[in-house]
Amino acid sequence: MEYRKFSGLDRRVSVLGLGTWAFGNDFWWGKQSDEVSLDVLEKAVENGINLIDTAPIYGRGHSEEVVGRFLKKRGQRDKLVIATKLGLDWTSGKLFNLKRAAMLREIEASRRRLGVEVIDIYQIHWPDPETSIKESAKVMREFYEQGLIKAVGVSNYSVDQMKEFMNYCPLHSLQPPYNMFRREIEEKILPFCVENNISVLSYSPLHGGVLTGKFFFDNVAVPRDMVRKNLDDLKEPKFSVNKKILLELKKIADSYGKSLAEFVLNWTIHAKGITTVLVGARNKKQIQQNFGCLGWGIKEEDIKKIEAILDKRKKLLNL
Repeated sequence: MEYRKFSGLDRRVSVLGLGTWAFGNDFWWGKQSDEVSLDVLEKAVENGINLIDTAPIYGRGHSEEVVGRFLKKRGQRDKLVIATKLGLDWTSGKLFNLKRAAMLREIEASRRRLGVEVIDIYQIHWPDPETSIKESAKVMREFYEQGLIKAVGVSNYSVDQMKEFMNYCPLHSLQPPYNMFRREIEEKILPFCVENNISVLSYSPLHGGVLTGKFFFDNVAVPRDMVRKNLDDLKEPKFSVNKKILLELKKIADSYGKSLAEFVLNWTIHAKGITTVLVGARNKKQIQQNFGCLGWGIKEEDIKKIEAILDKRKKLLNL
């Protein structure tokens, strides 16, 4: 495992982090037993992953509770980096809630579920259109200055939103979506983060399983969970185009003796500005397969081929 400096922390973080949305055992990713989730956590940590990312909205607190059970059972809290979030509300009928009172409730609830006194990386999950960035940033600064959190993060923020946030609070990290098919952050967001020493935890590196190729080449049925049901890249006309593109990428991956998933993850962890890549896993086999992305690199001539293939996809889909 490779480790990198993370802004605001005195510990380096693994280039692969574990995303735990599926541990929520809800309609978004479908059913998942806690025993399997705990096995995935153990397998991840055994193989060098030290960053675990969760959120209250994942299963209405259930994912945090599973992570908390794991921490209590395993111990060695000082060797792990725990990241969670706040700002999404399932109790009031409004999805977003970054009012001061809600933020105060959320941090205490997360600390209780996780069984921790201090949260390593605390992130605003999404901007709240009804709350000013100034208001939420000032509360995050309070948490930081009180020592309740070690690093302040935001997720799904634009450059302008980060700039506004930084007027009122230190900002150590950003969590955006990023993968071969979703590269919007390369234009402005990643350069801004590099320039301002903001660590980047990218999520959805395999694009809901699209970039593994399993739905295109392995006769794996597309699950009926909400995440995959809403993915346009698994529907026509994009499905057929993506199949052609993934076949070309797979040929390059085959030349390295790697699966498409390993190849895609390797490309992602070596992208400029990326600190760590959050990968999800439904079982121990999946998390083990992800480790094949480590310890090697893609040649420069193949990077150029990848760029040409991805440019072709954009033209075919008029993106």
